[in-house]
Amino acid sequence: MSEGKERYAIVTGSGRGIGRAIALELARSGVNVAVNFFRNRETAEQTAQDIEDLGVRSLLLRANVGDIKELENLFSSIEQEWPGLDILVNNAASGYNRPIEDQKPRGWDWTMNINARSVLFGSQFALPLMKKRGAGHIVNITSMGSQRVLPDYSVVGASKAAIETLTRYLAHEFAKYGISVNAVSPGMVITEALS
Repeated sequence: MSEGKERYAIVTGSGRGIGRAIALELARSGVNVAVNFFRNRETAEQTAQDIEDLGVRSLLLRANVGDIKELENLFSSIEQEWPGLDILVNNAASGYNRPIEDQKPRGWDWTMNINARSVLFGSQFALPLMKKRGAGHIVNITSMGSQRVLPDYSVVGASKAAIETLTRYLAHEFAKYGISVNAVSPGMVITEALS
């Protein structure tokens, strides 16, 4: 990307917590940011306003990224509003934290779809938008529970391990398009999502 060129990003699950912090940091760097939320509209609206206050544009987009149709519509909305996409941060996360003996298939599906499946298909939907820009960056947020055993974290940990595997495959396959793909494990971060 050349100097002075406007940049465009989406951070999934960016209405609050780590996603909000990432979105605001991108905005401070001069990047226009799409704020994605599912349930917490009020905090997402505040994040979008804070982005605008930093002198760049924001888009407020509601979508459950675990639902394929909503995920596809999310990227369609970006395509309608912006000339492409430079940065995708796959941050949205959810999960059923409980012992393995208490896990249910619904909890598995919910967790895997939001945390891992959205990374695969969100990256797929982002690809043509990044190709328009000639390059791009994808950052997938994972956790230490992908490598370590944490209490009641089996399903979330499995989803985060899947994200790390997908990151390697995406990095390999998207390199030819000038798209870098990385995973970040932020460790324990105290946010309202943990309360």
